[in-house]
Amino acid sequence: MRTVLRWLCGLVPLAVGLIVWELNSTADALSFPAPSSWWTAGKELASKDSLWPALRSTMETFLISMLLATILGVAAGVVIGFTPKLERALTPLIDFFRTLPPPVMVPVLTLLLGITLKASVAIVVLSVVWPILLNTISAVHEMPGIRREVARVFGLGRTEAFFKVTLPSLLPGIVVGLRTALSIGLVVTLLTDMLGSADGIGRLLVIQQQLFLPSAVWALLFVIGALGYLLNLAVQAAASFLLRRHPATQH
Repeated sequence: MRTVLRWLCGLVPLAVGLIVWELNSTADALSFPAPSSWWTAGKELASKDSLWPALRSTMETFLISMLLATILGVAAGVVIGFTPKLERALTPLIDFFRTLPPPVMVPVLTLLLGITLKASVAIVVLSVVWPILLNTISAVHEMPGIRREVARVFGLGRTEAFFKVTLPSLLPGIVVGLRTALSIGLVVTLLTDMLGSADGIGRLLVIQQQLFLPSAVWALLFVIGALGYLLNLAVQAAASFLLRRHPATQH
């Protein structure tokens, strides 16, 4: 309950800003229409069956991409982190790719891979896997050696030791990487929509902008902001649940 109240209190500045905006604008303003007009424009988009299919398409790309990036980033991070020679060999390559700004990579990857769902997923994965990978490697380095010794003493096999000892120990680092990748992933997903996809919410935003419908543009921006906020809350809740289940990971 206290956490919910804290989240609600965090929305107070936004609510105050929207009220001030409403009182100092009109629905027909060209650049900054009143927030009340966003609701009308949003309902119109929903009634035309434009909003929900676009939102579903964007979420499909985003969720599949984040799942694959998490699996690949954690798996590669564990292998690299526990193999010093491999880490030394791959560090220059990893440092090169992780320094490339994800938005810059989107146009190039779109030209190379096309604009299909598989291509969009590949673009997002290649853009967001690095924070998860690097934080997993760092978590491996910080993992106390005594935990591996305990697993060995209790006679745990490799698979059992990984899921019962190693993975819970790496959770804090993985969560940090996932939260960083979350915001990047949403931005890159929207960019893939804008630059190619015909049915994502980013593409719908571009169409409304080209039709000079500012209220619809702001309505979609509000939806995107709310979506990002809800996804962040979901990751926070999942992280709190997982870390409570593994109190030994707090070191």
